Amino acid sequence: MAYEVFKRTRVRVEEPTLAITPGGTIVFNAAAARFLAAAGVKAALLLWDKHTNKLAVKATAKGDRNAFAVTLIRGTSSGSLRAMSFLNHVGWGAKQRESLPATWNEKEKMLETILPSKFIGAGKRGGPQR
Repeated sequence: MAYEVFKRTRVRVEEPTLAITPGGTIVFNAAAARFLAAAGVKAALLLWDKHTNKLAVKATAKGDRNAFAVTLIRGTSSGSLRAMSFLNHVGWGAKQRESLPATWNEKEKMLETILPSKFIGAGKRGGPQR
C-alpha cells in the first residue's frame, strides 16, 4: 500500500488579519485574537479616519456607551464583533468576505487596518455624507 502525505491547508498564522463579512461581522484571525486576548479585550470602540480609510478596533471598558462586544472563542483562536451599524455608516459595499492585513498597536491597545477605498461608499450610507 502506497501512502501519500496529507498536506495541511492551514498553518499557524503570525500576522494579524481581520475579515469583514457581507453580514456585517468583523472576524479576527488567530494572530489578531491572540493580541486581543492577551490585552484582555472584551469590548472595543471602532475608530474611523475617513481621510485615510483607517479603521481601528480599540480596547475599552464594557460599560462604554459606544462599545461593541468582542467575542473571543477559546480553542479556535478566533474572534469577532458585530459591526453592521459602523459598516453602514462608512458605506461598506463589498459583496463577499474581504480579508485585510492588520497591525497591533500595543501602546494604544488597538488593532489597525486600512479599508480599501473601492468598498467605501459603495454600500448603504448612514450619518453625514462626505
